Amino acid sequence: MTTLSSSASFTIADAAAQAASATLTVLPAVAAPSGFGRLIHPTLGTFDYQVKPDEWVNVDGDAIIAPVWSSTRTLGGAANALWSGYLRDVVCEERWNAAGGLAMPASQLRMLIAVWSNPVDPANGYVLWYPNYATAVGFKVIPVDLTCGGKGIALDWMANLENLIDHPVVLQLRLVDRA
Repeated sequence: MTTLSSSASFTIADAAAQAASATLTVLPAVAAPSGFGRLIHPTLGTFDYQVKPDEWVNVDGDAIIAPVWSSTRTLGGAANALWSGYLRDVVCEERWNAAGGLAMPASQLRMLIAVWSNPVDPANGYVLWYPNYATAVGFKVIPVDLTCGGKGIALDWMANLENLIDHPVVLQLRLVDRA
């Protein structure tokens, strides 16, 4: 970790001398599509993925928003309506397929579990998601589901002894807004 510091003095009329300090966390910029992905939880902090997903759903350059179609029966047949979708209708997925037997380090899965199992009160903010492996756009999201091994979180001896997850992992995120 590198520490940067700066100081300055200036006079404001006849005011008494005061000292102030601030701590800032500076994160490296990751240009898409060269990153592995990043989640920022308001309480847990920033997590940069160690392994990027093998597949992602509903994001490529920006959110992929499907149009909304509706149909209802009428006396003469049907009435159809089609309109543009809305960002809040989009659920994105990140999938680590365990190709070759390994999906991710167990430490990455444990961080995903922490983010998913510690929901944020929308009145206090959202989890920020930066899928910088596919886009430079970030999103405010709600983590809605996480599975490892198909249903629930299945772990085995490799998670504890080898720090490796050998089951497919899927994280579902509902988009709320752009970050």
